[in-house]
Amino acid sequence: MRFITLLLATMMSTFVYSNDHGDVPAGSGAFVALMVQAQDPDAYIAALKKNPAPFKAIGSSIAGACITKTGHDYPGQMFIYNGFDSIEQAMAATSKYDAMKATPELMAIREVKYNVMFKPLKQFTLEPGSERLWRLNISSQNLQSFVNKIAELETALRTAGHKVNLGVFQPIGGGVHETIHLRAVSPSYGASGRILDDAYAGAAWMGTWQEALALVDEVVSDNFELCEIIYTAE
Repeated sequence: MRFITLLLATMMSTFVYSNDHGDVPAGSGAFVALMVQAQDPDAYIAALKKNPAPFKAIGSSIAGACITKTGHDYPGQMFIYNGFDSIEQAMAATSKYDAMKATPELMAIREVKYNVMFKPLKQFTLEPGSERLWRLNISSQNLQSFVNKIAELETALRTAGHKVNLGVFQPIGGGVHETIHLRAVSPSYGASGRILDDAYAGAAWMGTWQEALALVDEVVSDNFELCEIIYTAE
């Protein structure tokens, strides 16, 4: 209970106070991500699609998979995520399914690395595809300002003609593994590349990106992932 109290107090001080000053509010819902190493990521995803029972058992609203395509920490790096309407539901789900006690078929084709929850810190539209993921260390005093800048950047990118969704996610119970996630989602790798072409050509919105980066203490990692939805609750 002390942990929950501290968590809520931190979120209230970070977001409720700042919202009075017109800052971007936290997004809705929460995600639980299971980080794994798969022998064959495509075969693993296919197996999950054939057996949605675990998603139903934990009450997932939606589930998806992301395969790391560049900058792997290990071969077969990927994760499965489950979306929930609240942190309460996300935390409750962790007691309903033990990934270490999965079916022998799943245990044989993947190794569990760790489990973590994430809270979106701004509104985020879930339209998976080509996804660039930065893991960032950002001090608590700069976090809300960073979220504000990313929301501003998202608007600027869309105004420039890019179909993109930007998300900022705070880990909950991520141990030593996780930091703040910044995720830039485009419908295809070509669309992601067009954003980069504009960036290197000195697009006007790069000023906003540089202002956001100035609030970051450290870029821990930078990867591209390929993501898809694999389950939606009926």
